[in-house]
Amino acid sequence: MNFKKEEWFLTGKKKYSVQAMMVSKETSFHNELEVADYTVTDDGATVILKGRFGEMWTSQLPKVIATYTKPDGSVISGDDFVPKDSYIEIVARPEPEAYYAMFVPVSVSLTLETAGGNVLHTNLPNAPHGEGDYLVCRAGADGGPDLSDIWALNGVVFPEYYG
Repeated sequence: MNFKKEEWFLTGKKKYSVQAMMVSKETSFHNELEVADYTVTDDGATVILKGRFGEMWTSQLPKVIATYTKPDGSVISGDDFVPKDSYIEIVARPEPEAYYAMFVPVSVSLTLETAGGNVLHTNLPNAPHGEGDYLVCRAGADGGPDLSDIWALNGVVFPEYYG
């Protein structure tokens, strides 16, 4: 999938709360906003995140530690996930001008694979989207969009998290 850098606009990540946990046994779940199914095992690295709209997704522990804090602003460590199968509250670190986004009108459906190997879709007919979904990526070293890791974000949640 080829994207032109000029199609992206600079945004930031807002401060928002989510829940996170690691599991002790294989756990499967469905994300209604992504229309995606996930299966997570006790691998010591995968964290399940649950957003403010009930949507769930996965991330790797080092990325969670780098991206989130405890609600009081203190650092998260792997020890915080020792009691498995129990959600903890975490807060996204706000990062103004650290992300780029590209709007995808509701009439356009794209499929992409993230750098982490998750297959995501935009604007599938069986999920709410508002006027459309967004592709999101971090700002690169050159200040422009880093297109090596793009993910899809549902248009319903984009304003809350990045808009």
